[in-house]
Amino acid sequence: MHLLHEADAGVSIAEICSTARISPRTFYRWRKRYGGLTLSAALEVKDLHLENLRLRALVTSLSARLKHENADTPAGSDRTFRSDVVPLRGASPGRYAAVRGQR
Repeated sequence: MHLLHEADAGVSIAEICSTARISPRTFYRWRKRYGGLTLSAALEVKDLHLENLRLRALVTSLSARLKHENADTPAGSDRTFRSDVVPLRGASPGRYAAVRGQR
């Protein structure tokens, strides 16, 4: 954010990139991502990004645990599969199927 404010103040982008030791491509990517944000909004984006990473790790661990538990269950366990169920193809009928059918 500081580098973006320096650019808005009139410092050349080449000078900013050389002193910060980043490429101009990185600077423009940051400008595109954070250009119109205030400092508090940028911090909120960072917090949300960290929370998303944490939640993805939780989902991954839960998925691995479920996969491991499913692999441990014997083939003739309490899970029964119905042979008369036909899988739907395309769009499911949904909540407003009757309304759509009247058109």
